[in-house]
Amino acid sequence: MGTTLADIAASVGVSVATASRAMSGKPGVSAATRRAVQAASRELDYQPSAVAASLRTRSTGVIGLLVPDITNPFFPAIMQGLEREFAKHDKAVVLMDTEEQVEVEAARVEALLRRRVDALVISPVHPTRSADALRRAGRHVPVIQVDRRTIEDADFVGVDHAWAITKLVEHLHQAGARSAGFAGFVEGNLPIVERERALRVACESFGIECMPTVAAERADLSWGRAAIREMLAAGTLPDVVICGNDLLAAGALAELDSTGISCPDDVLLTGYDDAAPIAELLGLTTVRQPLSDLGREAARLLRQQGEAPRTVLLTPAVIVRSTSNRQLDQPPDGTALLVATR
Repeated sequence: MGTTLADIAASVGVSVATASRAMSGKPGVSAATRRAVQAASRELDYQPSAVAASLRTRSTGVIGLLVPDITNPFFPAIMQGLEREFAKHDKAVVLMDTEEQVEVEAARVEALLRRRVDALVISPVHPTRSADALRRAGRHVPVIQVDRRTIEDADFVGVDHAWAITKLVEHLHQAGARSAGFAGFVEGNLPIVERERALRVACESFGIECMPTVAAERADLSWGRAAIREMLAAGTLPDVVICGNDLLAAGALAELDSTGISCPDDVLLTGYDDAAPIAELLGLTTVRQPLSDLGREAARLLRQQGEAPRTVLLTPAVIVRSTSNRQLDQPPDGTALLVATR
């Protein structure tokens, strides 16, 4: 059995109540007694009970983080920013994967609430069907939505996708693209839905023909390959294939290569996220999201609680590499051009 507060009190010759006040920094204890209690706690290697502290303060010091797919490099990057920020304030983060399923998400939310987390940071699975679980959670703890949103009465931290897609299409237009197709439209994945919608608006603005969108069940490698196969089966590829994220783009690039279609000579290709080395290694043009900043902003909103729901939109950057620039030979060091930021 470990050292207890009673052991500390006995070693110093004070009451347990006095030792408790000395350890917690409360008034009513002399400086000499406080120093003696703290010295005894170090000597006896006393570890305060987190459970007891949570009962006193009604705070566990734990934040629940729920993400739709932990295997997607996008989400660990957000978690890193969140965890580092909370660690500065002696808060711990508990991560749960909701497996892109609303039912699993609801169960995970309830599990975290039973463990009395202080708040929830969540990237909801679905823009409408996730709403009930988040509203229930919001009655008990603060809720911050990151990247995806399902309810309007909770804070949200996201990225200005429309601006990024417009700048990306501007670059592609300058690169000579006259037709474009969106690969990897995942129904219910709000950021990808927003990117596809923004592509249509931007293409109209720049006079680029927008080809039929290719849907996917998941935003991963296999569905990126399937999207290229579907485009080829339908006829001629567009001048540029814009993928919903980098995983889809990596699959698309592999499929193009396997069919003997050269990128960028025969077709231009882009992704979205720049969340992992995969984009740099492949020389993939993409949109770099400020992933760590998303986590840090979510942590800031939780620390600075406000009454009205707040929305924070961060600015990404368009990163041009060899898959959309025929004049840029991609060297091993992953050289890229930053063509748009603000």
